[in-house]
Amino acid sequence: MGHREEILDVLRKNHEVYISGEELAETLSISRTMIWKYVESLRQDGFVVESVTNRGYRLVSAPDLLLQDEVQRDLDTDFIGKKMFYFDEIDSTNRKARELAIDCPDGTLIIAERQSEGRGRMGKEWYSPPGGIWLSIILKPDISPEHIYRLTLVAGVAVAETLAGIGVAAQIKWPNDILINENKVCGILTEVDAEMDAVNFLIVGIGINANIELDMLPPLLGVNSTSLKSESGSDINRVELVQRLLERFEQDYGTFINGDFDSILKRWRKHSATLNRQVRIVTRFKTIEGEAVGIDHDGALVVEMEDGGLEREITGTCVHL
Repeated sequence: MGHREEILDVLRKNHEVYISGEELAETLSISRTMIWKYVESLRQDGFVVESVTNRGYRLVSAPDLLLQDEVQRDLDTDFIGKKMFYFDEIDSTNRKARELAIDCPDGTLIIAERQSEGRGRMGKEWYSPPGGIWLSIILKPDISPEHIYRLTLVAGVAVAETLAGIGVAAQIKWPNDILINENKVCGILTEVDAEMDAVNFLIVGIGINANIELDMLPPLLGVNSTSLKSESGSDINRVELVQRLLERFEQDYGTFINGDFDSILKRWRKHSATLNRQVRIVTRFKTIEGEAVGIDHDGALVVEMEDGGLEREITGTCVHL
């Protein structure tokens, strides 16, 4: 923990009283001038810190920003998010993760307040205004490349159950969307760098419409979209939601890496919005329609056709009919 984080920690723990610059300086073994500089740095990031002559400093409020200080404070993970890159604005967190992946450890987090070129599956635009949660996690699992599609399901379960933890009933639409009342609130984009027989790294990108007004979304994107704020009627604590999501994902990722994908699938089925529905699956090569009757061990959707035959699709665009 750096001096800035230590000052913030002291101010948080004593937010009802003033802490003198002299006391802070003695506690951290640095000069009062350095204390003032660190406090100014906090103020520039949106922290409201009162200062009163002969009394000291008092933390009044923290900003609604996903700052490293905020996200990593009280984050109960072993490796997810322990190394973190924060951006006020970025073109794409997945793109930045790909640039950083080789030199970064397993579990590195890239997070931004907004994305100028956010992407969904198949190159589709993902609108990413301030107030949302836009993050990517770099993973380096020792798995076969044929199992990479399972990670999207793992992430979907983690998101759905994290939202359930804050009282939001969400469902998973195969392969990578999270829905609330049939409207999209979250998208997941899993990308991979792999050889024929080995995965170099994976990037799991998660975008959540958190504290977003629906009229902020472009007309076409807003038709079947929603936000946590719209559904709950008030802002949610984004920092706490990110912390709970990272903790939940680390647990589920560990379950997957340890070979227990069956339990993940069981939970995925429980939260599925797609199973037992008529669907249209559009891939690069064909379009099929039928009833979604199952999900197999690789994460492929099993569709029963009108003639009773079964089609297995590992990826594609799914439309609920």
